[in-house]
Amino acid sequence: MGKGMTKSERLAEMKRLYIQRALTDIEMAERLGVDRATAYRDRIELTAEYPIEQDDEGRYRIDRARLISEIKVNLHEALTLYLAARKTSRQTRFQQPHAASALEKLAATLRQPMTGRLLKAAERLLKQEKAPERVRVLEILAQAWVEQCKVRIRYQGLKSLGVSNHTISPYLMEPSIWSDSVYVIAYSDVFEKVMPFKVDRIESAVLSGETFEIPEAFDDQQLLKHAWGIWYGEEEPVTVRLRFSAEAARRVKESIWHPLEEVADGEDGGCLWTAQVAEWREMLPWVRGWGADCEVLEPKELRETLMGEARAMAEIYGWQIGSSSKPTLDDTFSDFFGESK
Repeated sequence: MGKGMTKSERLAEMKRLYIQRALTDIEMAERLGVDRATAYRDRIELTAEYPIEQDDEGRYRIDRARLISEIKVNLHEALTLYLAARKTSRQTRFQQPHAASALEKLAATLRQPMTGRLLKAAERLLKQEKAPERVRVLEILAQAWVEQCKVRIRYQGLKSLGVSNHTISPYLMEPSIWSDSVYVIAYSDVFEKVMPFKVDRIESAVLSGETFEIPEAFDDQQLLKHAWGIWYGEEEPVTVRLRFSAEAARRVKESIWHPLEEVADGEDGGCLWTAQVAEWREMLPWVRGWGADCEVLEPKELRETLMGEARAMAEIYGWQIGSSSKPTLDDTFSDFFGESK
């Protein structure tokens, strides 16, 4: 391999290998197809630039925790990073020293006014409520994911009465689209399947010392393609069809709400939104937010759930609004779902 590579290409390949695993000079020479003396000289040269360390068995590796990537970006690339960083900082409710540090480092690579805004965001993060236990859980999960090490966690499910214990293999860490939540998609030894765990609901996390390998068949895009956010199910996805009013249609078309969505124009200026979704219950807050500008056509369960909520709202607001007459259920349904029922 090394015989057909330039020295710069060989050094780049050594860096990549040292980041992934620990290797002796002999093992590195075999991987590159060069003699041991060449591997030794290249390692010495690489050590001047990267934190290469030797373990107790005489192998060398780059400490990923100390590796600092140098990035150079143009104005338009900088804006992309800036917007992502700003969104992260605004969605973080608790003090995140690592996030603040990352913002400060990113700010140093950008230009004004982006630099100033990110530095102010970092200051705000450091002034938020401290939650060291949450930071620690996130640190453990990040280390476990990168090093492919199993983790023992105590997890409080949203509807669970008690805390459950799991040993998980983190396959993926993913932010929620609709909130500031972060999820770890992991294989649970308890349930013997891949499932999402909300990081905020993990009370404690401890590295087990047992390693794992992410299966080659694991495909996060395939796994989450029907998900609304992070929640995905084992049952067949259901078709969700929503009819939006003319007033809401433009806003609906401005964003991609689901990777599999289809949007068709309606004759009245509105639009029909359709997608295959794994769990329609997770869509409830989003659908509610559109109010009477959105009518659920299917599935039947989602429509009936919102009809029940509309009925409850009629009971609440019918008594409290200072009108002489209480609205009927038909009036409420007409306002909430539109004319078609």
